Amino acid sequence: MRIAYGGHPGAFGELACLGRFPDEKPIGFDTFRMACDALVSGDCDRAVIPFENSIAGVVPGVEALIASLPVTRIDVHPQPVVFHCLAVPGAQLDRIELVSSHPMALAECRHFLSRLGVREEEAGDTAGAASEVAAAGSRTRAALASTRAAELYGLEVLAADVQDSADNVTYFAVLERA
Repeated sequence: MRIAYGGHPGAFGELACLGRFPDEKPIGFDTFRMACDALVSGDCDRAVIPFENSIAGVVPGVEALIASLPVTRIDVHPQPVVFHCLAVPGAQLDRIELVSSHPMALAECRHFLSRLGVREEEAGDTAGAASEVAAAGSRTRAALASTRAAELYGLEVLAADVQDSADNVTYFAVLERA
């Protein structure tokens, strides 16, 4: 089966796909809409889309997106979400000036970001932010993302477990064509 998710490799959507369908192939798309469109068109067999988080609440626009398409929610996958502050090798936490991530991730790490006192930048997904930090090569930029994203994009963990709650969970809708 081909499982669609929104984001780059290393995004929590990919981790949710691997958690729910460990023997299947996750396929990333730039947006949740594009992942759902791949399901509707038959390019993918399922889609795994986040709709709510235990810290930040409802993912904006997702319920309306699901309701607007000929898809059926067949399951809910609770995905534990642990964020790390990632940067290029040699970066130091006290020198970081800008942290980027998905808007929900920024909301889930509010206490850490407040203590750090840096500018924030929204990205399309957590792993995409990590990829951009790696490509920029700046020691003053960081991303909030998974350890898988750190491994995939050659980043180091400057601070681990930076989410506001150790019990952070995102709920993903498992969708099929109606």
